[in-house]
This record gives sequence, C-alpha cells and structure tokens, in this order.
Amino acid sequence: MSQIEILLIGDEPNILRTLRRNLVSRGYEVMIAFDDSEAYEMTSKIQPDLFVLNLDFTISNVDGLSVCANLRKISKAPIIVLSSAGREKIKIQALDIGADDYLVMPASMEEFLARVRSSLRRWLEYKGDGIIANPLIMFRELFIDTKALQVSKHGEPVRLTPTEYELIVYLARRSDKVITHRELLKAIWGNEYGEEREYLRVFISQIRRKIEDDPLSPSYILTVPGVGYRFASDLL
Repeated sequence: MSQIEILLIGDEPNILRTLRRNLVSRGYEVMIAFDDSEAYEMTSKIQPDLFVLNLDFTISNVDGLSVCANLRKISKAPIIVLSSAGREKIKIQALDIGADDYLVMPASMEEFLARVRSSLRRWLEYKGDGIIANPLIMFRELFIDTKALQVSKHGEPVRLTPTEYELIVYLARRSDKVITHRELLKAIWGNEYGEEREYLRVFISQIRRKIEDDPLSPSYILTVPGVGYRFASDLL
C-alpha cells in the first residue's frame, strides 16, 4: 500500500509542526498549508487521504469554516477539524458543512492520533471496499452496491461522503434492528467515541436529505427516541 498522505492546514506554525512531527514519526507523509490558497493547490496535486484543519486562523484573514466547506466540494477524504471553540453550535456547523470529526483544543496528542487512526480506517475501508458479504442491498427504491461503493434512488445516483456511506450501509445491513447511539458511534468513528450524539444528528440529517422523499417524515432511517436509530426494511 502506498504511503498515507495527510495535509495539515492552519496559520499557527508551532501547532502544525508539532502535529507534523508526531504524524511523521508514525509513518505518515505530511504536508502543511498555511492558508486556503495553498490548501486548495496542494489538494489538487496530491489528493490527500486526510485533512487536519485548524479552524482558528489568527494571522491570515481566512474563514476556517469556508475552507472546510470548499475542501468537501473537491475531495471525499475525511476532514478533522481542530478548534478552541467547544460550543455545540460551532461543532454542528462544522460537521454540517463537511467535517467528519471535531476535536476541541487543547487536546492530548494521544487523543489526536486516535482520531487520525479512526478517520483513516474509515477512509481506507471505503477506498478498499472492506465490506465483502452481500454486496447488493435493496430496499424499495433505494439500491446500495457495496462493491461499487454506490447508492442510488429511483435509478439516480446519490452523492454521499465516505462517512455518510458507511453509516447508511451499517444501518441497512442491520435493518429493522434498533442500533443505539453508542454502538453506531463506536462502529463508525471508533472505540474512543460513544457520547458524541451531535455527530449522529448531523450525519443522519444529511443522509435523510439525500435519500428520503420527505426528510422531516423519514421512511428509511427512523429515530428511536432516547435510544438510537432503526433502518426500516419496509413501509410502515
């Protein structure tokens, strides 16, 4: 397997160099972009496997959230957002525009590296099609081809991010079974997760907007209040 490439983005050199040193020591190829223009240019050239974006630009006049949104438009690779802002509103906004994970700084290097491993695991499984059994999943007008990594509805392709794709496949393979928040978080994001329910609210909402006729009255991914979610195999 070729070396994994990670792009660090931000304008605080000391933070980025510390992250880079720890990532390089673990075998990753790591590049640094100090502003949005560099980030977009490098993305077009190297197609990173992971973005680590520090939202808190303090030197450059750059909107970190806009960078996140633009990166999602040009790449499916996971985006880990770092920020000193721990408010749920900011976290949900970042997830809603394309981030796959949000880490409040300061955080331990061990936690950061665990987030990196979790994001890369999902990405590599997505690219390598880690799901083998039952490659075709069909429910009513929804069709999931796990071999081709494609989802379609009424014959039209549904554009999903890797995280959205993994979520819908996990739920669909366990149709009619209630999946708890904790189980779903650990299955998709990793064992370090379990309490980040806002992640699920954001990503389930995004999936519903793409696959449901009426996202406010879903027929596929149903909420089980206070417990989790259930993928309905048939109309109620």
